[in-house]
Amino acid sequence: MHRFILFLSIALAVLGARAEDEDPTKFVTFSEDFAGRCVSRNSVQILISNSHPTRSVKVWLDRYHMGVGTGDRSRTEMKPAAEPVPLGCSRTLDGPQEWRIVKAQFLD
Repeated sequence: MHRFILFLSIALAVLGARAEDEDPTKFVTFSEDFAGRCVSRNSVQILISNSHPTRSVKVWLDRYHMGVGTGDRSRTEMKPAAEPVPLGCSRTLDGPQEWRIVKAQFLD
């Protein structure tokens, strides 16, 4: 009986460690949509979503305009299977812009 309890506790510890080692940034996905406001600027709408099937993710993003960091940092919380969150157009009137992941973490 003691061996079974020992085995069970080790198995649970290993499974818990694997869940904690899971990298939340792997579940943050970017996509594009042809939103009217963006298409008029010859660009696309950039969206972000959580692809994890069961866990919510909080992500911090930095915005870059024409390859230069703007100092704008946003934070978004995304539930599993939720609608993608629009970030903005891939181009402004002056040039291209993008968002880069700074940090991501699971909320549970």
